[in-house]
Amino acid sequence: MIACNLDGHLAEVVLDRLPTRNALGMSDWRALAVAVADAAAQGARAVLLRSDVAGSFCSGSDLREIGGLADAADQRPLFREAMRAAMDPFQTLPLATIAVVEGDCFGGGVALALACDIRIASPKAVFAITPAKLGISYPQEDVNRLAALVGRGQAARLLFGAGRIDAAEAARIGLVEMVEEDALGTARALALQIAANAPVSVGKLKAALGDSGQGHDPAHDAAFDDGFGGAAFAEGLAAFRERRDPRF
Repeated sequence: MIACNLDGHLAEVVLDRLPTRNALGMSDWRALAVAVADAAAQGARAVLLRSDVAGSFCSGSDLREIGGLADAADQRPLFREAMRAAMDPFQTLPLATIAVVEGDCFGGGVALALACDIRIASPKAVFAITPAKLGISYPQEDVNRLAALVGRGQAARLLFGAGRIDAAEAARIGLVEMVEEDALGTARALALQIAANAPVSVGKLKAALGDSGQGHDPAHDAAFDDGFGGAAFAEGLAAFRERRDPRF
């Protein structure tokens, strides 16, 4: 089961497939796409992606379905498109997305975490990108995200070697931003902090981060300039003045 729970401006998208330890099949990827779309449609300003299965964030795609692709060439594009439809909105929607990794995070599960803006792990988290063990590749979008986070050399180590790393090593190389005993509590506190800010600002900042490796884009200049004429800036400025706090 995949659910979207909304509390105020904070949405939690929850993976809960105990029988497969959150290895996701085609229908699960599609359900995940629906859940994140629901979060955005209901006015969420921040989304947490987490698991309700103890010891597992996401074990990737269900191998029973992947195995069937060997003899079903017509299903391969559908499988790939279902994963993209589930993962990519975490990066493309104009709101903050945080992955909470408290256990095993393998294969497509790593790609799912990579699609989020921020990754917070517990000390028990374990990561592995395993397509090389299966004789397959990894989607180009996910390879690009991995290399952007950890660098080409570390990406090559993880992809080519397909070995496991623990949370401390993941933090050392930049795969996760934080390792916390109470990963979920830390993520919720950060999400609430983000949700208290102007959503239009968060959306524009996220767009600028997304283009940060692409050189200068004049569209971001216009977005920055236009922001000062928006209602969100007026509201935020009034709040600062009320507190008499001069800090930007």
